[in-house]
Formats: sequence, C-alpha cells, structure tokens
Amino acid sequence: MNAGKRFIVLMTIFIPLLFLTGLSLAETTKSDSGSTRENKVASPAQPGEMVGEYILGPGDVFELLVWGYDDLRQLVTVPPNGIPTIYPIGKVKASGMTSTQLGKKIAKELARYIKEIPNVTVVVKEYNYYRVYVLGEVAKPGLYPFKGRLTLLEAVTLAGSPTRRAFTRRVQVVRRDPDNPGKARVMNVNLYRIVRRGKVGEDIALQPSDIVYVPGSILSGLNDVITQITPPIQFLYYVDNLTR
Repeated sequence: MNAGKRFIVLMTIFIPLLFLTGLSLAETTKSDSGSTRENKVASPAQPGEMVGEYILGPGDVFELLVWGYDDLRQLVTVPPNGIPTIYPIGKVKASGMTSTQLGKKIAKELARYIKEIPNVTVVVKEYNYYRVYVLGEVAKPGLYPFKGRLTLLEAVTLAGSPTRRAFTRRVQVVRRDPDNPGKARVMNVNLYRIVRRGKVGEDIALQPSDIVYVPGSILSGLNDVITQITPPIQFLYYVDNLTR
C-alpha cells in the first residue's frame, strides 16, 4: 500500500472522529453555560425545593411508640391493602398517611382504651413503597428508597456516584405527569455545576417514581470507537510491511 492510499484510509477514519470530538466540546460549552431552556420550561420543581413528609404505603414498616405504655410498643408492616392491624384497636388505614397523621389517628383510637389521649409517635423503619430509579452511567444503577426528602444529587450519590464515562452536564430526570399518567416530563439538570461549582441552588427535589438517567459522554463513545478501530489499523500496517 503506497503512502497516498494509506493517508486516504487514515483520513477516512479520523475525520469523523474529530467531528465527534468537536460536537462533544460544543455540547460541553453549551451545557456548562447554565440552565438550558428546556430546564426552565419543563421543571415543575423550584431549585432547592423539598418534598414534604413521607407518605406511608404498602410494604413500609413503622414502629409505634406510646409514651408511658411500653406494652403498646410494636413493629407494624403495612399490608398490600394498606390497612394494618394494631393492638389493641384493630385495623387502621395507614396507606396514604404521613407518620404524623397516623400517630394522631392512633392516639384518638387509643383514647377509647385508656383514660387520656396518649402521646403517640410513629417512626418509619423501612421505606419499601416509594422509590426512585437511578440509571445510566452510575456505579450502582437500580431502585432506591424515597424517604420523603431526596434531591437529584443525593440520589446519584446513593447510586455510587457517576462513572468516569458519565456526562454530568445534562442529567435527565423523567417525571410522570400527574394530570396524564401516560405522559412524562423530562428535565435536564447540570449536575456538573452543582458539584464542581457549588451551585447547590440548582439541585432539584425528586418525587416518588422519578427516573434519573446519567448519560454517557460522546467522548466515552469515541474511546470505544478508537479501541475498536486500533486493531484493524495495526493489522493494516502489518500487512503493508509484509507486502513491501
């Protein structure tokens, strides 16, 4: 193979790679400049906003504490129908209630068995109903419990933090539309700015069943391409040397 043909082959391979590199750098510059237009339109959560107290659901486990009555202390699992049996009052609906609401409800029911309205505390021990999904370029993708207060940064941290291949300047949060369950809203969040530049006010609160997706960078894909084409190029030179 003469030098001219070898040059043409190499240019055919590397010009597209340089083009992809330029796209990646342009995307990085655009994303790092601040919040995208899509973020401002699609995001229903204000920066730093927190979700309220955790709402119990089937599978959750809570501990019931009645001050001054140690014999009424008990560990309760919310069954699939959301109505556990609590001693001595019997069945009480727990699903859809916060621990504070449930504690007040149980206190009123217990007042039928003791002479005063007791001080009742409900402590959630296991969060098994509401979860968020963290997918993509994180160390441990999967389902994670939603404990009432969870931000994007906290969720990604629970998943073992982003991998070296991650493109953190445009992390996607997919949220089901409450008015139309068949549709979802997609929010793009610049996690790089939050972590590297301290823009914690841009962190957003997650909601139950949110999907967090950390994409891979174009450059990481470029590395894969280079890894795949390097052996053929080496083989090309090997054959060329044999034919000389």
